[in-house]
Amino acid sequence: MKKCSFRIFGILMVVMLLLQAFVFAYDDGSEDGMFRVIDLGDVQIAYTNRLGMGLRDSYMYRGCGVFDKDGKVIVEPIYNEILPPSEGRAAFVLDGKIGFFDENWNVVIEPKYFCNVYPLKIKFSEGLAAVGKGSFSEKVLWGYIDRDGNEVIDFIYDSAENFENGVARVGLEEGVYNYNTKMKTGKIDKDGNVLEPFKFSYYWGNEYLWENETLDVLLSENLVELNGRRYENADLEYPFINYHGYSYIPLSYYGCRMMGINCDWTPDEGVMLSGGGEMAEDIVGKNGMKSGVYQKAKIYKGKLSVNGKVYEYGDTSYPLITFRNVVYMPVLWQTGMEELGIDYKFLRADQIGGEDGCMVFQTK
Repeated sequence: MKKCSFRIFGILMVVMLLLQAFVFAYDDGSEDGMFRVIDLGDVQIAYTNRLGMGLRDSYMYRGCGVFDKDGKVIVEPIYNEILPPSEGRAAFVLDGKIGFFDENWNVVIEPKYFCNVYPLKIKFSEGLAAVGKGSFSEKVLWGYIDRDGNEVIDFIYDSAENFENGVARVGLEEGVYNYNTKMKTGKIDKDGNVLEPFKFSYYWGNEYLWENETLDVLLSENLVELNGRRYENADLEYPFINYHGYSYIPLSYYGCRMMGINCDWTPDEGVMLSGGGEMAEDIVGKNGMKSGVYQKAKIYKGKLSVNGKVYEYGDTSYPLITFRNVVYMPVLWQTGMEELGIDYKFLRADQIGGEDGCMVFQTK
């Protein structure tokens, strides 16, 4: 019995010594260490009370501080996160708010900016740092501060990146049907002047949709209701199509007229749409498409004007498509739908007592 107790005591002592050594053992960046240490030469940023928590819990647990090589405390380990200095400022997180230390590890910018991302990447670049204002219960807007904490670029953006060569990419959100928002980005200078107009980037997952890429589209299997008149989509001369799960409206002359939209086209002005058109009688005709069979289409690179306002490539939240010499507009482009006075809703199959759902378009 004594021999067994001695072994247990010996094992516990070894474990305790190993845990103590972990506090200042350099972490190689992996996320499965018991403690994380960032070696800055003269000092180390270390998490001291996060045994087995994993690095992703940094914002939830206090215990990050700054120590010298002898273990002397320089910054009390009460922070959720501390980053290495950049341009003489080190970002930190305290209770979900971001602030900054100066070169001597004194708080020079109080923690008042919103922290909602991990891993934390907030840092100064070319004298400015992008930070956000807001909370989890309200919209977070981004702007820029200087090294003294002065707010030098207005907090009006939905996303903001670091400055590089005097330019930073920022984003603005735009509403789309059935989804919350979609981001369009532009570039600004250090005075907040727009250098590059705000445009949408078209990509699906991690794959960018290149300008000249051939697209695969399908005949939408849903019914279509236009101002109270219901159609089998397969019976329409220019049917509604589906691209990556999103429905598209054919901007054919008669198709637009069925929704009370005037439609015209010229080589220089592209497609021109306006509200207040006279309703057409019918748009039934043979289209030769089969359900479930992919057809080839292209991105439309020309102009599209709505009530005199011109849109070009990247101005719509989803790409315009040209198919069979007809331009197609995405249903999820909320701005265009509202400007044309079109209300859209989708009825499930069980709501209409059929096998397929129905896309309903009603002109205001």
